[in-house]
Amino acid sequence: MSILDTNTVDGMGLQKDGRELRLLLTDHLDWNDEKEHLLILQEKINVYILFYESQQYKQCDSNYAKAPIEYVVIEIHSKYALPSLAIQFLEHVQEQINELGIIVECHITGDGTDEN
Repeated sequence: MSILDTNTVDGMGLQKDGRELRLLLTDHLDWNDEKEHLLILQEKINVYILFYESQQYKQCDSNYAKAPIEYVVIEIHSKYALPSLAIQFLEHVQEQINELGIIVECHITGDGTDEN
């Protein structure tokens, strides 16, 4: 799964106490075309929000259905460092979804350099 699979959740996990659901979003794209990349990221995040709000996670496993989930963390793992526009975008997204009990985290998992 990847950011390009816009209709799927790349991965998910439940904290031991069952109160936190983590949704993994993997982003391997470089930022050469910031506008296109941001549109793809926005679409993927929207899918994750819908997945959480509609409680689709309960259909994946009985452990998720029984869990007392209070909030979700969208954990973005990006291969490349985010440009300032992307950081601003994610800050704006966080402001908008905070009241839904959704937290956005971003982790740079690659070396941050473009291999091309």
